[in-house]
Amino acid sequence: MRRTIPVMAALLVAAAASVDTLGADPASWAKLHRPLRLYRLAPGAACPVSQIDPSIDWASINIFGGSGIGRGPVYPGLGGSGRRMYARPDVQYGGVWADGKVFWYSPRYQGRILIRGRRLDGPQWLRFNGRRLPPRELRIEAHDTVVWEGRPPGSRGVPSSLRVRAPGCYAVQIDGTTFSRIVVFTVDLLS
Repeated sequence: MRRTIPVMAALLVAAAASVDTLGADPASWAKLHRPLRLYRLAPGAACPVSQIDPSIDWASINIFGGSGIGRGPVYPGLGGSGRRMYARPDVQYGGVWADGKVFWYSPRYQGRILIRGRRLDGPQWLRFNGRRLPPRELRIEAHDTVVWEGRPPGSRGVPSSLRVRAPGCYAVQIDGTTFSRIVVFTVDLLS
């Protein structure tokens, strides 16, 4: 038993060191944690959904969602309607968070991206990806991307899940090293 404790301690130290070398530098992510500028909507107010950016030839890019919304340089592709996300009940983790797919597309920006969000017409927060209690933010490392047919040179895209507990009007704040943007969209729950 006495030999086990030093070995376990050494393994924990090695694991902690490897996490730090995997790009989890807290200081560099802290620079992207700008204050959230996500306002609340007055009761009964219409959801001010962000527009599709007409300056991009979305048909030739062939991203999930067909097009991205907002001013860029990072655009969420939400699905077939472009400005509305459809979420399904969580069958994988058994939790209360419904799940909708999003594709984060960047035509040129290659730096780190921090994405956080919440509901504008209610108290619910938006969360990201898997787990029974999903993380409150999505961190996309510099140059993270997947490959897809139609991907323009120099662009990148990262798929994720958005997790919600209720339908409504939602917004994300997308922070990069040189920008901070807010994108607004609606969420409907499917049964």
